[in-house]
Amino acid sequence: MIILIGESGSGKTTILNKLEELGFEKAINHTTRKPRENEKNTKEYKFLSKEEFNKMWDNGELLQRAEFNGEYYGISTSSLKENGACISIVDSVKDIKNRAKELNITNVKITTIYVYVNEQERIKRMEARGDSKESIQKRITLDREKFEKAKKVADFVVENINVDEAVKEIVKIVKNNV
Repeated sequence: MIILIGESGSGKTTILNKLEELGFEKAINHTTRKPRENEKNTKEYKFLSKEEFNKMWDNGELLQRAEFNGEYYGISTSSLKENGACISIVDSVKDIKNRAKELNITNVKITTIYVYVNEQERIKRMEARGDSKESIQKRITLDREKFEKAKKVADFVVENINVDEAVKEIVKIVKNNV
């Protein structure tokens, strides 16, 4: 199971989509946030009430319980597969691995990969996708704090200058560490 972490604009979602094209299965992220426009329950997101989310946690159905902007996010234990891949927030990496041990999930190796891109490039990418200047500044400021120790938390670091090269490097990491 690959867990990608990285700042806003680092290319995590693009990489995850390319990994899916190569046969990796996207893990289902459960969240209590409201769906965005044109977003509904999909194979990437399952939208829940906070009560439903907490019940899943209590029943051992979630590997992660992270809070961001007052909403909960979590990866379902049923998504934990050798050829699985997902995106998580940096704060949850240790929690996910500890929760897997707590739930006695030993049949799947969890590998965390920090997708790194320098700040100037991330700003360009966020501008290109239409993020507001205010949103970009807020994310950059938050990311500086959140990702200060990301390289120490992740099992591997992959620089995403070219997405195809980054994907090749991730596939190589997976093959060498299974």
